[in-house]
Amino acid sequence: MNIPAVKTLEKVGIDNAISFAKQLGITSLDHPANYDLSLALGGGEVSLLELTSTYATLANQGIYAGRTLVLDIRDGDGNLLYETQRGEPSQAIDPRVAWLISDILSDDRARSTTFGANSVLKLDRTAAVKTGTTTNFHDNWTIGYTPDLAVGVWVGNSTYEAMQNVTGLTGAGPIWHDLMRAILEGQPEQGFVQPEGLKQVEICALSGLLPTEFCEHTTLEWFIEGTQPAQPDGFYRQVWIDRTTGAPAVNSTPAEFRQPLIVLDLPLEAQAWARAQGLPLLADYSAATQDGESRLLVQSPLPGSTYVIYSGIERAAQQIQIRAVGEAGISNVTLWMDGAMLASFSAPPYETWWMLAEGEHRIWFEGVSVSGERIKSSEVKIVVLPEP
Repeated sequence: MNIPAVKTLEKVGIDNAISFAKQLGITSLDHPANYDLSLALGGGEVSLLELTSTYATLANQGIYAGRTLVLDIRDGDGNLLYETQRGEPSQAIDPRVAWLISDILSDDRARSTTFGANSVLKLDRTAAVKTGTTTNFHDNWTIGYTPDLAVGVWVGNSTYEAMQNVTGLTGAGPIWHDLMRAILEGQPEQGFVQPEGLKQVEICALSGLLPTEFCEHTTLEWFIEGTQPAQPDGFYRQVWIDRTTGAPAVNSTPAEFRQPLIVLDLPLEAQAWARAQGLPLLADYSAATQDGESRLLVQSPLPGSTYVIYSGIERAAQQIQIRAVGEAGISNVTLWMDGAMLASFSAPPYETWWMLAEGEHRIWFEGVSVSGERIKSSEVKIVVLPEP
């Protein structure tokens, strides 16, 4: 999944990521200023040997042993002529972290969403594996390991011509699979040795937090002791609706008409996806006042937000999402900015994208309630500045 990788790099920082990569023997990545968040998706070139030795470190319980092409040279009588002086191995990764990554990468069920179950990435024994495919299919990789063997495979054209829809799964994957099976044939299976300091906890599958009575899907997950969640899930929430109208219940709704409904309180960036899946959202049931009057609520952008227009980025790419939520039954919803109507909506979601324009701006929505009354949201003020 690309988005979690990018967000993780954003939180860790490119400087820290490159510094950590060097501990694992990746020296191809030079100055952090030469990279951006695309580094998480392959935006930095490394060699197959470097990357394979990094995965070997995971197989070796987080211990980096370096890379040695020639161990020693002997003559026909067995006399030692040359021996490589190897450096001392170092604990580059916490063994618990290494085990967690190996556990993830060896989970055929977890990757079945993308690759399908029982793909060429699955061996007849426990094995962790990761694929990669570059833009336009110039290169693809499959790198994987058991506790005692790591193999990396590259597939591509030596002339750097693009291949035709050949991915890490269809190109390098079958080669990796066959090579691993051939080398390990007849050898007993070995599992990844689990170090001390790990704990398995039941979590709410969607949020990763502790399940509540409203959480519909739970799963067991491993954590390093001390990092397991302590907070209850906040994604699944219960609201009360009027079963005769489907709208949120209010103080005047008779008790016999009140019906509980489990809804999701998701971050703004996940709500469009949730609606496409037909999932009920708290945002769509929380835009009613206590006396039952319908209203609209501007959900994005947030009041007081400041944006900057950058000269080095195409203007069409510098847009923000403007979005409102409202009680069920609102109709003829329109979006206004600085006194001019920008868009109209016949049904939710009430959202559009607006290209940034320098200045101070006022944003609001208008609509018609179930009773036919014209209603208006509160105004949200934002500022758009030129590049400093």
